[in-house]
Amino acid sequence: MSAITPNKSLGLALALMCAALWGASFPLGGVLAGKMDPVVLAIARYAIATLGFIVLFACSRKHTLKKIQSKKDVLLLAAAGVSAQAVFFYFTILAYEYTSSGEIGVINGMAPFITMLAVFVIDKIKPSAPKVFAVVMSLIGAGVIAYDPSNKIQGLNLGHLFALFGVLGFVTYNYILGKFGSDLNSRYDTFSSCFYQFSAATIALILLGLVIGSDFSSAAVLVENGKHFASIMALGLLCSGIAYVVWEVAILKTQDAVITIMAVNVLPLFAMIVAYFLLGETITLQKLAGVITVVIALCIYTVGDKLKFGRKAASKHAVAE
Repeated sequence: MSAITPNKSLGLALALMCAALWGASFPLGGVLAGKMDPVVLAIARYAIATLGFIVLFACSRKHTLKKIQSKKDVLLLAAAGVSAQAVFFYFTILAYEYTSSGEIGVINGMAPFITMLAVFVIDKIKPSAPKVFAVVMSLIGAGVIAYDPSNKIQGLNLGHLFALFGVLGFVTYNYILGKFGSDLNSRYDTFSSCFYQFSAATIALILLGLVIGSDFSSAAVLVENGKHFASIMALGLLCSGIAYVVWEVAILKTQDAVITIMAVNVLPLFAMIVAYFLLGETITLQKLAGVITVVIALCIYTVGDKLKFGRKAASKHAVAE
């Protein structure tokens, strides 16, 4: 297999494309929110993503599905899929009733901060000063957005809480893979891993729908008009399946995790811009200021450890001289 030729400019462009796709998923979900059962909507999204990977494996000679190698891998991949996909998107859909997709995008963009807090509480790993500063800065930005006069519900509301629950699902996914699944990458490629995760999410959501009596007939909304159909196909194929593939190529091209993640930090901005064009959500100067504050905080958070390391290195260098 030939090595990937590094190209940071192309890698950064792909990372930005991925950020745009993930940012667009919130207003795309907003198109269908309230029109069909939340569980059924989530099932449709991840079933389409799963079918997309099945078609890929069936039609491609280069990509083949890697077989599950142990019971532990089954549990890890299933837990990752249920937390990052099923829990995340289900609560995101519930949040649309109370808040805007732009605000939901901002809350989801703050996932690294919540992950940091989880690691601090569970593993007692103290964050660096720049990261703590970034968290405080992001909370200020989120507060500015929450109290914008144009919001249909002023201040913190149930929608923000639902969105936070969704983010906690994604944080759980990151924690599971970071602590227990570091060796999964050596046994499964991104395509196989995503397939198993999306499959687990789809199965879990179907079981949930059967248990709570979800209205599966509400799926008829998807074929009522072209906008609904295009939205669900974009959510399943573009924002789920293809986005993960683009992300993998971006990392291989940049060969610099910091640069790649910094590109995705602009996800909240993309979410608000797409919401403006797709749903007609208002972008006020106050909201824009809040989003920019969160994006800057994310960038500070991303390079936080590098800044700390840089200060230490400079101090040692001065002592040596």
